[in-house]
Amino acid sequence: MPLMHDLRYAFRLVARSRLSTILAILSLALGIGATTAIFSVVYAVLVDPYPYTGADRIGFSHLFNQKDEDQGDAPVTLSQFHEIKANARSIESLIACERRSVALSEHGFPEAVNQEFFSPNAFEFFGVAPLLGRTFHPNDLGDESKVEDVAVLSYHFWQRHFFGRPDVLGQSVRLNDKFYTIVGVMPIRFAWEQADIYTPVAVRPDNEYRFELVMRVRPGIPRKQVDAEFQDFHLKFAKTAPKFTYPEPPFRTQFESVNETVLGKFQNTLIALMAAVGFLLLIACANVANLLLARASARRGEIAVRAAMGAGTKRIVQQLLTESVILSVTGGILGLLFAYGGIKAVVALLPEDSIPSEAVISLNLYVLAFAVAISVLTGVLFGLAPALQLSRQNQSAFLRETGRDSAAGGAGNRLRNILIVSEVALSLVLLTGSALAGFGLIELTRKKLGYEPKGVFTLFIPTSDTRYPQWAQRRAFFNDVIEHLKVIPTVESVSATLTGVPPYAGADLKFTMPGLSAPVPTRLNLVSDAYLSTMHIPLLRGRFFDAGDVERPNPVAIVSEDLVKTYFPHRDPLGHQITVDIPKDGLPQAFIRSPSAVSTYEIIGVCGTTWNRGMKDTPVPAIYIPFTNIIPPGMMFAIRTTSPNPLAIEESVRKAVSAVDSSQTIAFVRTGERILGYEFAFPKFATFLFGIFGGIGLALASIGIFGVVSYSVSRRTREFGIRMALGATPGKILSLVVTSMGRVLVIGFVLGIILSIVSIRAMSDKLEGINANHPFVIIVIIVVIAVLATTALLACTLPARSATQIHPVEALRHE
Repeated sequence: MPLMHDLRYAFRLVARSRLSTILAILSLALGIGATTAIFSVVYAVLVDPYPYTGADRIGFSHLFNQKDEDQGDAPVTLSQFHEIKANARSIESLIACERRSVALSEHGFPEAVNQEFFSPNAFEFFGVAPLLGRTFHPNDLGDESKVEDVAVLSYHFWQRHFFGRPDVLGQSVRLNDKFYTIVGVMPIRFAWEQADIYTPVAVRPDNEYRFELVMRVRPGIPRKQVDAEFQDFHLKFAKTAPKFTYPEPPFRTQFESVNETVLGKFQNTLIALMAAVGFLLLIACANVANLLLARASARRGEIAVRAAMGAGTKRIVQQLLTESVILSVTGGILGLLFAYGGIKAVVALLPEDSIPSEAVISLNLYVLAFAVAISVLTGVLFGLAPALQLSRQNQSAFLRETGRDSAAGGAGNRLRNILIVSEVALSLVLLTGSALAGFGLIELTRKKLGYEPKGVFTLFIPTSDTRYPQWAQRRAFFNDVIEHLKVIPTVESVSATLTGVPPYAGADLKFTMPGLSAPVPTRLNLVSDAYLSTMHIPLLRGRFFDAGDVERPNPVAIVSEDLVKTYFPHRDPLGHQITVDIPKDGLPQAFIRSPSAVSTYEIIGVCGTTWNRGMKDTPVPAIYIPFTNIIPPGMMFAIRTTSPNPLAIEESVRKAVSAVDSSQTIAFVRTGERILGYEFAFPKFATFLFGIFGGIGLALASIGIFGVVSYSVSRRTREFGIRMALGATPGKILSLVVTSMGRVLVIGFVLGIILSIVSIRAMSDKLEGINANHPFVIIVIIVVIAVLATTALLACTLPARSATQIHPVEALRHE
């Protein structure tokens, strides 16, 4: 059979040309491996992230304020939930849910776990069957008066606490002093909101208690229709809702799928990385095509003889493509091994909470099919050009030649030059992208913080709103916690904060004062007296709170330096009055306002400006007031410690909190550096991978240039001998070789610059760290060209020097 004959012959040729075969296979393996690894992430995150029915249509109705800033989704009461369910025409189904951090009471210290409250139809809504037992029945609707309710466990909680035992059904778990009977366990991919335990929504006497709304849009319904319908619902509900529930009108409504909510701009990063590895694969294909062109030129005599003996164009192309596909499939198999390790590396580098918990990144059947497809397609892609070139040569003219070099044909040289231009241009795009991402990351890390995250330990204490229902009880509890934390060895200071720590701190409100025509935005921070010293935020003027200010609380405030510069130019702000727009009614659920709380505060101090909306958005002028003005059921604490590893005090912190209340848990333990690190996680991820791909692209392009110049030198050896016999110096020969390739490189650089600018402008608003208008763009492109030119020059010089070291007599004898 011709095919079997072609395979045997191709294997013999591949085995005979070891060096070029190894280079070709490695080039393809790198390109295919990188492409497959990134595709596996793209498939898991963008194509199949969730196991839920109609997952691409599941999402939330988000609200955007006057500045078009996403304010999240508005919670609804049960009566509003039923109204939407009965009247929404664009919605196929919807559920109500709520989540809390609660105390799991077992052995030793109580553990904080995530409890998700579902309406009874939730599991039917998601369309995922339990791994064990059952889910909720309609009569499982929770009731706070019940002694015991039912619960469904997540897979990971079942493994962690019950070691995967199948006899878990019927056992009980105790959450915040309430018992729940386990009726089911969900499969591993069901991980909605990363909850540990799912329980039915509790019916409360207070009809105004609010829940999150999750909906699935009907198939084929345009999003504009969904947005218009829910805009009407929100406008109606906003009239009677508490102030914190909705942004100030006018606001707009926009449906966002659950995947869009989780991924955000990271989706653009994945798409850009997929484009980058696509470029890398094209460079690898061009590289291999060049190697095959060089090898095929040496077989022109063989092809001419085959044609003279009756072999048609189709038969010759089939033979040459068989050799190409063998190389590509071998490179694909090795590439899968690279991809297996690459997937592990990419998963390890992924920023925390950057992808859905339900997504599974692996070499599944779809990824394997993709790898096989690109292996075969690349074989055809890089093998077709040399195959067609050789099959169309003038065979009779070639047979009449004397056997000496025929200059390999102008068409062959042009094709090789085109491939080199492509490799250089694509490498320039990859290197420019990675360099810009690196500059963006460096610029981000060089920003002045205004505080010191090193040595800070943070935690959240979630208390039950029924355990400490009164303002005085909560104040006493949190003050006792502070006093117990202070005496831990290595602890320097402790602060409570309702509104977080930098680089995300404060609640968006407005304030006014005499002289302002309208309220202006601010970030309100509710903190205890040691907050500035704990976070190392400098006090620039006046004083900070003392214990008495926090205990009562007194109507005093600290303002940030940028607020003073904006609203008190050339004036001393101390002693002035500001009024913060804190609503007297309609606070978030379970928040309690101090009986003596007011809205007008006297400025007693000025502190430094810190980042409070992330490191990428300009800080909003900040105001600090005592946290006892408004006390929630849970509180964040920041602890400054002299310990080299702040996490080393975690056990002591648990004991201190337990000494105040033995049933109390702590959650969300972080260091200040880790919280700040979230801001750098995405740029670091993109910079690292772009850098790897750019480096591989540079290496492949260098190999391609080296191979082409080496081939050119070998074919022109006799010419160089004649030139040296006529008096040409080695330097002249070296210059001749480098100049001939230099013209090709210049074209590649020009094309690469154009492609780089187009790519930067296309991605500047989608990727963090890429800014098309930054003055560094031109500098980066110049530096990248210098690096690429230097590498290309070395790749040209090495084979060119070998041509200058051949004796003219030996060169003249060269065939």
